[in-house]
Amino acid sequence: MTELPPNTAADVELDVTSEPVTASRRGGTATRLVTLVGLVMGLGAVGFVVRTLVNEWPRVSKEIDRADGWWLVLAVGCAVAAMTSIGWGWRGVMKTLGVQAPLRRVIPWYYVGELGKYLPGGVWPVLGRGELARRGGVPRSRAYASVAMSLGILYLSAMFVAAAFLPFALTGGGFDVSMLALLALPIGVTILHHDVLARLVALVARLTKREIDMEIPAWKDSLLLVLRYVPTWLLIGTATWAVARSLTSDLDYPRVMFATVLSWTVGFLAVPVPSGAGIREAVLYATSGLDHAQSVFTAVTARLIFVVVDVGGAAICAPIVRRMRGGATVSPVGPPDDQ
Repeated sequence: MTELPPNTAADVELDVTSEPVTASRRGGTATRLVTLVGLVMGLGAVGFVVRTLVNEWPRVSKEIDRADGWWLVLAVGCAVAAMTSIGWGWRGVMKTLGVQAPLRRVIPWYYVGELGKYLPGGVWPVLGRGELARRGGVPRSRAYASVAMSLGILYLSAMFVAAAFLPFALTGGGFDVSMLALLALPIGVTILHHDVLARLVALVARLTKREIDMEIPAWKDSLLLVLRYVPTWLLIGTATWAVARSLTSDLDYPRVMFATVLSWTVGFLAVPVPSGAGIREAVLYATSGLDHAQSVFTAVTARLIFVVVDVGGAAICAPIVRRMRGGATVSPVGPPDDQ
């Protein structure tokens, strides 16, 4: 057996172990950096939420004194169910992309990551939820794609619901320019087609110069996901109607439902505005049939309820997110059927 010169064995051991140590340090630095960015985003989102609560409270505090509290309780219950159902729908999107994740993990990812929607710009909830899903074991490309796809499908579902209630709005009050947002419906349906999605993914891969490991779901599967979000919008509309009902019985449920879903859709399309602030209120007043005072109370109180639900859900779920890591399993998705 040939003996190594003095110190060679030690040198070999040092060379073999030094690279993993360096990689580990780099990984630790990246993790700390991501954590710091997430903390800053979270604090910024909470700051915007607090500002919203402080600014809007004087506009509704007097009206709340004469509002029927039981209708407001119903509104809170519907808001909790609606926001939680969005997380449930996101899990369905991940499953379509070949990712299996327990609902007890996905819902906390949703509530904590979704706080980013209160920051200016539409990218923050994608980054927040996507990063939490990535930490849970979802590949980066599928994590971020699932959030972007779920948001698109969510609001495409909103357009379907609004279109279903459109005749009631036209009968009650005529045309409003905000209704033009529904013209995006056929565009959204077309984009969901697997051939179109494949071209979009290829374009993003070329622009970012990164390979995107994501199979494209079949068109029928994407459209089924649209239907999955319909109950979400019925709950959101009912929550807003319940707020208005706490103040007056002189209102039309289908018309308030239409106005609510349309206002959320227009607010979402106004990307630079945090969570559609101000825009929802204007659309609700123009299309709901409520008078100015009633529409202001309804829009602002509903907004405050959904803000409280978002923040409360994030506060409850944050310890769960910190304590529970992993949980997702990944499998390939078969090629979409031609249809």
